[in-house]
Amino acid sequence: MRRRIAFLSLFVLGLNTGLLVAPEGFACDTWVALRDAAAQRRVLFAKNSDRTIFDSQPLVLHPRKSWPAGAMIDLGRISVPQAGETFATLGSGPYWCWGYEEGINEFGVVIGNEGVYTKPLQEAIAAAREGRGPKPGPTGMDLVRLGLERSRTAKEAVETIAALTETYGQFGSGLPGQKLEGAYDNSYLVADPREAWILETAGTRWAAKRIEGGTVSISNTLSLGGSLDLSSADLSAHAREKGWWTGSPEAAFSFERAYAAEGRDQEIARGRAQVRANCSLGLLREKSGSIDESWMKRIARDRSTDPSLDLDATASSCVASLPADGGGLPVFWWCASVPSSGVFVPFFVHGTELPVFVSAAGTAGKRVVRPETAPVDRYSPDSYWWLFRDLTDLVNLDRPGRLAAVRKEFDALEQSFAAALPPVLKSAAELRKAGKTAEAARVLDDFSAACVESAAAAARALRDSWKPAGSDESAEPEEAGVYIANFGAFADAEWNVSARDGRLFLEIPGQGALELRPPDAKGFWALAASPQAGVSFSRRPEFGVTAMIFRRGAMSFELPRKGIVLPPEIPLEELRKFLGEYHGDELDETLEIVIKNNSLALKIPGQKTYELRPPDAEGKRFFRVAPLVYLVFKESETGGVESFTYHQGPSALTYKKIK
Repeated sequence: MRRRIAFLSLFVLGLNTGLLVAPEGFACDTWVALRDAAAQRRVLFAKNSDRTIFDSQPLVLHPRKSWPAGAMIDLGRISVPQAGETFATLGSGPYWCWGYEEGINEFGVVIGNEGVYTKPLQEAIAAAREGRGPKPGPTGMDLVRLGLERSRTAKEAVETIAALTETYGQFGSGLPGQKLEGAYDNSYLVADPREAWILETAGTRWAAKRIEGGTVSISNTLSLGGSLDLSSADLSAHAREKGWWTGSPEAAFSFERAYAAEGRDQEIARGRAQVRANCSLGLLREKSGSIDESWMKRIARDRSTDPSLDLDATASSCVASLPADGGGLPVFWWCASVPSSGVFVPFFVHGTELPVFVSAAGTAGKRVVRPETAPVDRYSPDSYWWLFRDLTDLVNLDRPGRLAAVRKEFDALEQSFAAALPPVLKSAAELRKAGKTAEAARVLDDFSAACVESAAAAARALRDSWKPAGSDESAEPEEAGVYIANFGAFADAEWNVSARDGRLFLEIPGQGALELRPPDAKGFWALAASPQAGVSFSRRPEFGVTAMIFRRGAMSFELPRKGIVLPPEIPLEELRKFLGEYHGDELDETLEIVIKNNSLALKIPGQKTYELRPPDAEGKRFFRVAPLVYLVFKESETGGVESFTYHQGPSALTYKKIK
């Protein structure tokens, strides 16, 4: 039955993939303006980090530290030796991860990573599915932090990450709750007060290019051609050996052409990434020579393209301002959650502590675990990140109107932070010059804490102003409950509908809690972050809500409510004649018709059991879970059942009853 099962799986898995409101194709973007392109001769670096909706990303600060010989670092899926000394770092990373999505160290080295898909990764995933894949390695986020902790310059960071990649690889998932489907290789943009580097990796191999001036942007695609400054020793030889590079010896080797993953899906993903990279690069060039921090934040909030730089799944954004050598202290402007509905707050790697609120995750806590085993993180009032994720969800309920209110409030805050910053930096620099580093750190810490307090207060005020009027937080809405999903990758998976502050949330395994817009006139509750998808509810007077129907475009899937067993829609005695085994000659497979939850159901060996609706006027018995798929039974003149035909789109397969 392999061909038919595969066809059905494609249908329902199409929903599962399209449902993701997480970044499509590992959507992150990183860009930099070097001193000749920026105002005040500073290097300006920025990144938008896009993750799954519930993948909270606290900001943490780690001071310089000495370590004993033999110390090890637990990265969750692998342990690696610790260096004798690690430099001070400031960065944000997922709640389950040791590393950073974006960060800065005490020498003004900044790094951001991008997920990329490569031929070595494709081979590794295929091998892992057969039980012979490579050993797990650090995540790209771990390598970002390792590079920052061990490097004084951007070039040193490139060499550090490259050496670690050659030694340990990078194989494994980088997304919470996901296994091989969450695996990706990495590219990096690395900068310091003098220069920038692009580092791209493919399995254990890598290529790097130095950027001495101007602007540059990277996204989720390999981009380096043959003009490389550093690389793996066997980079081109290995590509030739694998048959990935067949150019003549005289032809310039292209890392991107040789190592980028193949396939239609990958071509589409690269095209989408290139749209975003072109957007950020175009905006950089528009202001080249006068780019400042406010323009970098403007780029982070851009939604002029599809896909855009600013996404509903953006987990954080940063803008790092790096003064020239001896020109002052670096500033790490950081925004929790989506930048278009958030506020950038100045933080300092030369401080000593952050507000606990800023470094807190949600209910799952901040701890290092294997991403595959990471529990879903949920809203907590004690988390700064979740405060702004919650605000974003509220903005999305009425984005045109509410976004204007957010920007009016937060733009004014950012301007006030920027205006108050110069004397703070001057005071801290003078104290450090006088050897009073602790006092300097206190000045920086106090300023950041005051900015955080102002930002949080404004966010809470906006959120409270949009709280549904007259909502009774103690009353549980009738839609709240657990619904059972049996389609695509979901097998008896529990989708939970819950309420918070008078708002309804749909929690999907691997997706987190997604806010639902209030229902329209037809009872459709659209997802706030993805309005083309949503749910409606089926009711019966004697039971209340009996099922939830998930809809996306033309597709719909019914999820029965847990604990509800409906009486038979057709007397069970009338269904018994359909029960038994049916054989299909075309695929030489046997299926079984059974009764499940007082309904006829199709049982596929090794797969799921799909309940059927009662027949319509044409005798079509649609799958409850996917009402575009149906069976039609053929009865004999004496009333016995001879066969059924399975219909999905243009395909039809007939199975004869054998017992």
